[in-house]
Amino acid sequence: MTTEELRALFRDMQDKGLRPMLCDTEVPLYDAEVPCGEPAQCTGDFMESVLLPKELLSIKPEFMVTVKGESMKDAGIATGDVVKVVGIDKPFDGDIVLACIEGEYTLKTYFEDEEGRTWLVPQNEDFKPVLLDGSRRVKLCGRVKEIVKKAPRVPSRLCARAVRRAMKAKDVRPKISEMKVSYVFQEIAPMIKAARLWYAVYRMMADYRVIEVEDFDTFLYMLQKEVPHHEHVPLKVELQRLAVQSFAKPVKLWTPSNAPVRGQRYKSYVEIANKTEELLIS
Repeated sequence: MTTEELRALFRDMQDKGLRPMLCDTEVPLYDAEVPCGEPAQCTGDFMESVLLPKELLSIKPEFMVTVKGESMKDAGIATGDVVKVVGIDKPFDGDIVLACIEGEYTLKTYFEDEEGRTWLVPQNEDFKPVLLDGSRRVKLCGRVKEIVKKAPRVPSRLCARAVRRAMKAKDVRPKISEMKVSYVFQEIAPMIKAARLWYAVYRMMADYRVIEVEDFDTFLYMLQKEVPHHEHVPLKVELQRLAVQSFAKPVKLWTPSNAPVRGQRYKSYVEIANKTEELLIS
């Protein structure tokens, strides 16, 4: 992106009431598990730098650490998150602080009790608070100023489910009467020369919501009711075996390169499916 394009983008965002900020200031990123002294002296444990807007930085030293562990999960801080830490002289009750205990980093909540004792309190009941009584070497390195959450990946099945709901609401098919369904079975039966070809009829009826997808029992019941003496009546398992690859999708999404049948057989399924649709909407 060129400078002019960036400026144009910023102007457009500002016109919409947003406040864009340019990440132009380097802030060091450290590994939270590696022990170190004062933040300014952590050069040996330096991993990389990240760019942040200078508007978000304070006049005190700041650095970033990657979180590992579950002791602060109830505060919404989990493994993989990155926290921005700012140097402070003394924390206040409720501040989340980065502390170095016996050479190991940890995030805890700073707390002073009614007797004046200071504690580092985890936000997870599986971990115990640490009393700062001088029995262990403890160094408070700074206060957590900001949490950068690790972006999760959403399972594709959840996206597919949401899309199906949206498409179902948008694609309102005409209601097919029982009389029309009976007529379709009677008209299409002479075209069926093999039991499995009924799958094309089932799939188109499912597309038009005459039956639910994968409700093979209802389809077979309707088939036996309307054409009880047909010589090619499929078994349920035969229909189920065809509901794979592109045949598991609506007929309009079938493709010859990704279908469970090939060549002329594929064309026969498509022909019967199209004829079924023609009869349903005629």
